[in-house]
Amino acid sequence: MHYGHSSGEEHPYINMTPMVDVVLCLLVFFLAATRLYDWDDSELPVQVPEVGSARPATEPPDDLRVTIVNPGLVNVRGRSYDLKGLVGVLGEARTRFEDQGVLIQGDAKLTYQDVADVLAACDQARIRSVRLAVKPRAVEKVSGTR
Repeated sequence: MHYGHSSGEEHPYINMTPMVDVVLCLLVFFLAATRLYDWDDSELPVQVPEVGSARPATEPPDDLRVTIVNPGLVNVRGRSYDLKGLVGVLGEARTRFEDQGVLIQGDAKLTYQDVADVLAACDQARIRSVRLAVKPRAVEKVSGTR
């Protein structure tokens, strides 16, 4: 029976296309890699603007200092606000910088409720970086009696 094969001896056939593709890809890769390796910044005629003093754009702003003056009354940047006004100020600061921090300070004689009210205002404005200003207490010597 004849199945379409020639009766003579067949020569093996090797498809060269995949090998040529690989060699060309390697050639392009090495040409690009060697060109990037020798690249020097002085080859491009670009003048970068200069500034006298500037902070990096990624540096976060300073924490807002919120001073509790009286129960329900706070001072921010020299202006007094009630708790509702404080939420507005903190919300505006958060829209300018998402990770805006707040430093809360007040007299030691204030109640915990006064501090909690300011913390609640920070929470309403979605401020998550909140610190409380404290200073170390003077250590008194305790005389031991036996």
